[in-house]
Amino acid sequence: MAYSLAAMNGLADLLHNLIGQGDQLAWWQAAIRAAIVFAATWAMLRLAGRRAFAQRNSFDLCVMLLLGAVLSRAVVGATPISVALAASLALVLLHRLVGWLSARSPGFDRAMGGRPLELMDHGELDQERVGRALITQEDLRSNLRATLQAETLAGVSRVVLERDGKLTFVRETQGKHPSRVASARHLHGYEGGANGGAIPHADSR
Repeated sequence: MAYSLAAMNGLADLLHNLIGQGDQLAWWQAAIRAAIVFAATWAMLRLAGRRAFAQRNSFDLCVMLLLGAVLSRAVVGATPISVALAASLALVLLHRLVGWLSARSPGFDRAMGGRPLELMDHGELDQERVGRALITQEDLRSNLRATLQAETLAGVSRVVLERDGKLTFVRETQGKHPSRVASARHLHGYEGGANGGAIPHADSR
């Protein structure tokens, strides 16, 4: 019994010397802490599943931000490693639980992640929804260039603000409808013509 107690005390002293205590750490103690936290984070992200990497909605992002904040305190000694790892594990398990419930209950999934927002109604951009979503003209232009390599909404049937904040543009699939294409070109401050239907820059008249 005495031998076991002495062995445990010796192990505790060794661990204390390796990782230090508090925020007064040697550089090599901080490095060891970082390696431990890295390995623990990798294991917990494996436990969290691929959904954590996708960050499909605000809840996923919130968990990832909190996880980073909690684990960073363990690296610099602001929080004991055991406490930080326990709190991080609780966050990961909560994330798994919410993901499990979301996959089985559409209502719960909508409550946690919200709904996608349609920004185009009957071929016309809904300026009220665009304004409510805090999307600017430049946001539309940059996303059009990145996704469709285009400067105009001509030929686009749907514009959707997804739950993760990304803009999705859906092209017409069953032939072009001139009336829809023409109305889809009208953005706030936009006028088609000689510029070939490009969305104007903010300083254009």
